[in-house]
Amino acid sequence: MRKTIFIFFILTFCFSGLETFAHKRAKYNIVIDTDGGVDDLRAMTYFMASREFNINAITSVDGVLPTTLAADYITELCRLFKHEGIRVGQGNESGASKKYYEHALPVWRNLFPTIQKNQHYDAEKLLTNAIEFENKRTIVIAMGPLTNIAAVLKKNPNLCPKVETILWYADYDEAPKGYNYEQDTAAYEILKKLKVPVKFVYATGEKYREDFLETCSEIENVYTDALIKAFGNSDFQNTGMYYWDDFLPMYLLFPSMFNESVVEEYARKIVPKSENYFDILVTGVLNFDKPDQGVSFNEIPTSGYMLRQDIEKVADSLLLSHGYAEFKIVSFTNEIHSHIGVYSILGAKTGLRIMEYLHAGLDEIDLVSYAGYIPPLSCFNDGLQVGTGSTIGYGTITVDESDDKKPAVLVKYNGREILFSLKQEVIDEIIKDIGGLVKQYGLESEMYWIKLREISIEKYWLGMSRFDILDIEEK
Repeated sequence: MRKTIFIFFILTFCFSGLETFAHKRAKYNIVIDTDGGVDDLRAMTYFMASREFNINAITSVDGVLPTTLAADYITELCRLFKHEGIRVGQGNESGASKKYYEHALPVWRNLFPTIQKNQHYDAEKLLTNAIEFENKRTIVIAMGPLTNIAAVLKKNPNLCPKVETILWYADYDEAPKGYNYEQDTAAYEILKKLKVPVKFVYATGEKYREDFLETCSEIENVYTDALIKAFGNSDFQNTGMYYWDDFLPMYLLFPSMFNESVVEEYARKIVPKSENYFDILVTGVLNFDKPDQGVSFNEIPTSGYMLRQDIEKVADSLLLSHGYAEFKIVSFTNEIHSHIGVYSILGAKTGLRIMEYLHAGLDEIDLVSYAGYIPPLSCFNDGLQVGTGSTIGYGTITVDESDDKKPAVLVKYNGREILFSLKQEVIDEIIKDIGGLVKQYGLESEMYWIKLREISIEKYWLGMSRFDILDIEEK
């Protein structure tokens, strides 16, 4: 049986899913509306672990948890996964049943024993803006009652054509039924009158394997660690975990694993096929930071003779400290930049941090760099282009020509403007290090470039985390 599963895994991820994990354009633009159930926690983890989704907003709707508490937990989850740029909205309390509250709260508390109280966007306004400012159509992921999305589209029927579909976890048997539907039956009727496509996704008793969390422990990253912490010391170890809202990301990522049927003019029902290996698919999604297919290369070397000696010496440490994605991006930056330099490396780290922060795919954002055209500061631009995929050729990056030059970039995305700037203490270190090398060796000497390469690799690539070098300011 294990051999069969292993072969299935190889076939799924080495052939049919070659493009799934590449640093590339995302397939789907989504907003998520959740009531904070334990299955919602898992589903959000899978959405955030996958690079197939531009996540433009997450909002809380009254259901399993009160909306304020759910929004606070969502914010903590985004912080934990380093996707703090995903905007979080809070819905209104509507009197929904809290019969699953005691079921969900201990799991969230396992993951976050204490939480901060946060100011959140208004859910309806946030959903409105996220859908309106998205250039493409949006898929609404509904993991609770349809209260928020029905209110948004009733007030703004002009947005209906911009909604590709509502993917909703709810059962359908000649009519909608189940907890999510019953908390606000009128909401579905509103959407039905507006002729908004709805896909009902429903589980039929599928259960996670008993060794699922054990497999997660072997992957060992921030997403799997969160699942182990949330579910490893709970009753789920005894009773097991079931696939519910978990199937929403799985359907979008692996639609061939589901059966789809028309139930109404604008509604379809989605159910998983009887023979499946969803645990394997889920753990594949969770194993996000691994060698992946590029445009010209299947993968880049991370060890051995194909690496320059000074890089090979620290490659394992680079991968352990910063992950494969950063290793790949900085390496490509070094190649197009023709040498290893401080500002190009930090530009690459900044580019990757931008994409993580927003949970956005390549070519989804526009950049205005303030690094100018004069080296070494302008080298920052080369790293930004590789790290974000926003290139001069594609027309998604421009360089501000004002006199105020600095290693900073203004990001424009989904109606937002966010400034990412290297911290002043980092800039001071760069000035001191580069100035010292120029003074000691002279800018034109070979020794200058040798020593610059050394400190760029050891201090700025290996020694600095992309999570610690930036000030981030939403305009």
